[in-house]
Parts: sequence; C-alpha cells; structure tokens
Amino acid sequence: MRLLHAVTLAATTAALSLTPLTAQAGTGPDQHIPADISVSVEKRTDREIRAHWTPERLRAAAEHPAKMPVLKKKHTARAEDTAPAGEQSAHASAHSVKPVNSTLLTTAAAPTEISVSQEVPYTTAPQYSLVGRLFYDQPDGSGHSCTAAVIVSNNRNTLWTAGHCVHMGDGSGDAGWMQNMYFIPGYRDGSGPYGAWTVKSKVVNNEWMDSSDMEDADYAAVVLNDHPTWGKLQDNVGAFGYTFTENLTDHSDVYDAGYPGEGYNRTDLNAERMMYCYGNTVDAGPWNPFDDRMSMDCDMGKGSSGGPMIEGKSSTDPRIIGANSHYQTDDAGNRNSDDLFSSEHDSKAGNTMSAANAIG
Repeated sequence: MRLLHAVTLAATTAALSLTPLTAQAGTGPDQHIPADISVSVEKRTDREIRAHWTPERLRAAAEHPAKMPVLKKKHTARAEDTAPAGEQSAHASAHSVKPVNSTLLTTAAAPTEISVSQEVPYTTAPQYSLVGRLFYDQPDGSGHSCTAAVIVSNNRNTLWTAGHCVHMGDGSGDAGWMQNMYFIPGYRDGSGPYGAWTVKSKVVNNEWMDSSDMEDADYAAVVLNDHPTWGKLQDNVGAFGYTFTENLTDHSDVYDAGYPGEGYNRTDLNAERMMYCYGNTVDAGPWNPFDDRMSMDCDMGKGSSGGPMIEGKSSTDPRIIGANSHYQTDDAGNRNSDDLFSSEHDSKAGNTMSAANAIG
C-alpha cells in the first residue's frame, strides 16, 4: 500500500535517553556478522525515538547538516591491495525492487552531465521515495543530519549511508555511535510525503569505526524498525539495488542525490531541498594502485554525506555503487574543486550488507 501520510515538524514529541550495544562477529544478535564488522543495537524503542524528535530538535538538527571529512592520511598497502586479481573477493550485488502493490515513479530520460547540483523535481522522480534525510544525535547530544537511501535487503528495511553519519570513526568504540536516528524519505522543507522511520541497528566496517578510513570504509548500513502503521519501508517505496566490486571505479549514467547545506562556490544551499548531479565516476587515484576511491564532478557538500551514487538511474534496475564521503581542500582548508568522492565499495561493503541482511 502506497504511503499517503506526511510527517511534519509539528508532531508532538518528548525526550528520552539511549544506550547503544555493540556486537562483533559471533557475539551479537546474529552469529553471521562478518569479523570486520561492528553492529550497534538501539536500546530505545520506535515509540521512544519518535518521541525524542520534538519540532525544536528537528529544526535544530536540520540547521546542522553533517560536515564532510577531509582526506588527510596517506594510503598504506594492505593484503587485499596486493593480492592477485584472481584471489580477490567476488563482488556483491542485488537487483533493485519496486514497492509491493504500487508502481515505482517513472524516470525521465538521462540528462546531460550536471556537476552544478540542481533541485530534484518534487515528487516526480523515484529519489523522492528512495532517498531521504537522516537525522541523528552525535555522542555529545548535538543534532545533525545526513542523506541516506533505501537499499534492497533481506529484512526489507535497510538504508545505505556514509560511515561518518553512523559512527564518529575516532576509535572510541561503543561511545562513538550516533543516537536516535530518524529517517524521513523524500524530505522537503521540514516534511516528507512518506512518513518517517526509526532506526533499529547500525552497521559499520571496523576500518571506519577505528580510524576514519575514508578511502576504503566510509559507508554504513542502517536497519530500520517496522513502521507502526505501514510496516517495512521497502514494501512501501521499493529499494535501489547495489553493485559492490573490487577495483571498479569507472561508472557511467551515475545519478547522485543528497541534501547539501553547502556547495563548491555556492551560497544558495540550505539542506532543505533534495539536489542531484549526473555524470560519470572515475578513479580518484589513477596513478596510485592502492587508491580505488570513486570521484564524480559534483559540487554538493555537507549534508549530502551518505547520499547514493546510483548507476543506471535511467534504466529499470538502478543500483547503488557508492556513497558521498568527502572532498579535497587546499592547505588553508578551503575546498579546491567540485570533485566529490566515495570510498571504494568492494567486498568489505558486501560484508556490511551481509551483516545488515542477518538482522531480522
């Protein structure tokens, strides 16, 4: 059944607290969590998280879109970087799905390359049901927001976003998880046409959790609670598929959506409208065999973190191939180009999805 109810910032709510629980492989709610993955299980219920997000808290978080990190470390070789191609892990993939008892919104013909982000036409593109704004509290209690997208999963209730939207990535373990996560698909100017979902569990790669590895691990899966009225998000709006492949950086027909609160040489962005870029991704480090980040010409900045890089948006099987992670700056800390980067999405990203799929 298609969602018709809209969520607004005027909902009646109240504040509560949260205590995260982290699970490593073989110790969490499911024994199938890969060894390189950590999972945080929310202790707060759906009702309690909804009550937490008062209109005031939502407005405050909306005014503070998450800052994108800046790549500072040099890449060091790892075992998987130097392994022969035949020994590398197979890629993980899944087809996109349409909602149950409904039809995915039709897509227009592929546009020409767009690097100066433009507003997604309201409710006329599938991004307005499959992409949304993700609100959360940092460990210090301050509210912020990122972008996330519905990704196909066994539990039919999973989002894909950036690692820095889910954990601080500072080696703090349990203390670094974001809290009270709240997803509004199709968010626009304080409301959304498809209701809101709360988060049940968060999944990150340990390379992000321990050391903020933007080259290889700035991505995360977020498993949602069932909506008290409509159930599972994927059943209502559908989901993007995904293709996570070792050493694959060059993609065409890539659509990137997000909620930027700033942009390269832009002063007109406030994170209240969904924006998009369109074009190709290329190897961010063509002269460095250990750097398989994806780079796209797109001027979106903070707030667009976690937004999906979608290959084949104009096809019948659009798939997530990356997530907005970071941009480059000069020595003075100023962004020096419209390049927008995603971490490599390889077997470790596949392990992240495997862990999410193991959560019922």
